[in-house]
Amino acid sequence: MTLTTTAPAHTGDPKFLVDPKTFDKLAEHFAAVQEVTRTYAERAIGQMLLMLRAHADSKHDPDFGRLLPDGRSYRVVPTKPVDVAWHVSLQHTEPYLAACQQIAGEFVHHVPILTEGMADGTSIEYTRRALAATGYDVDLEFWSGEAESCCPPNPGN
Repeated sequence: MTLTTTAPAHTGDPKFLVDPKTFDKLAEHFAAVQEVTRTYAERAIGQMLLMLRAHADSKHDPDFGRLLPDGRSYRVVPTKPVDVAWHVSLQHTEPYLAACQQIAGEFVHHVPILTEGMADGTSIEYTRRALAATGYDVDLEFWSGEAESCCPPNPGN
């Protein structure tokens, strides 16, 4: 992995990765669908946005993980609570698309797959380093678990 160790360009709350209107729409939707407090929803959505930032920052890294079965390079992986926030956000397409464009410059697709790296823990270790490299706050409550595929066994492409 080639993640840099220099001081990151940004620091702070990952909710500032997107404009306030986009963040509020995603957090309100998550709170309503999951029946959780607004505070928890903001934390969960913030960490999902942070995952998108880590993905965008590391996808051009020549040592970026492993290859998926279709030949694309592997990406950062969510833990269970972050994956829940991602799934809920994907259902609210307009603010999710806006967030992707603001963070990654393009739509970030969800590719449900279980890889060897997820099973042996190397993917979540890479992900944690990629998250830290963004310079934004990593909420360890959301990243202490293992990476999981939301749809095992691997679905067909």
